[in-house]
Amino acid sequence: MYQLNDQQIDLILSDLRQRGIETESMRMNLLDHICILIENHLEENGDFGQFYATTIRSFYKEELRELEDEARLLMALNKGHLLLSRNQFFLLLFALLIGPFITYDLVWMVQTGPGWFIPAEIWVSTIVFALYPLLVLLVLFLTPDRFDPLIPHRAKILLGGRPLIRVMVMDTVQQ
Repeated sequence: MYQLNDQQIDLILSDLRQRGIETESMRMNLLDHICILIENHLEENGDFGQFYATTIRSFYKEELRELEDEARLLMALNKGHLLLSRNQFFLLLFALLIGPFITYDLVWMVQTGPGWFIPAEIWVSTIVFALYPLLVLLVLFLTPDRFDPLIPHRAKILLGGRPLIRVMVMDTVQQ
């Protein structure tokens, strides 16, 4: 079991601050977790610097600031909100905008019995009223990042009271 000294703890704290962890409680929690991992898994005569570098990398995907951004996002959420990914949001929009027309067609086919004959009036209304929202959804969904889409690919959509809809890009979430 490795014993950390005050100099190493100060080094970890300053490194966390440099890597973008600004909230004091978050810094202290991370310090606690990192110290426990180092003390439990590092050999007595092991290399502290190398082990610390490997340990700190296990806390994030790209950079440590992701933890701070995610914590701020979760603190901003109150009860009564729904946080959706981009794909979940488009699936919900598809179900709400186009689902009723598809359901109406299916109910019509079930009620008319065998033969599955659907009059032209129903097909025309389904195509007219469902096609435009579908085209809008497709344009929004398929817009590449290089054209600055309305809803970026890594965005989270917050549905709730205030604001009703909020699009948050996960790289630059600010409170």
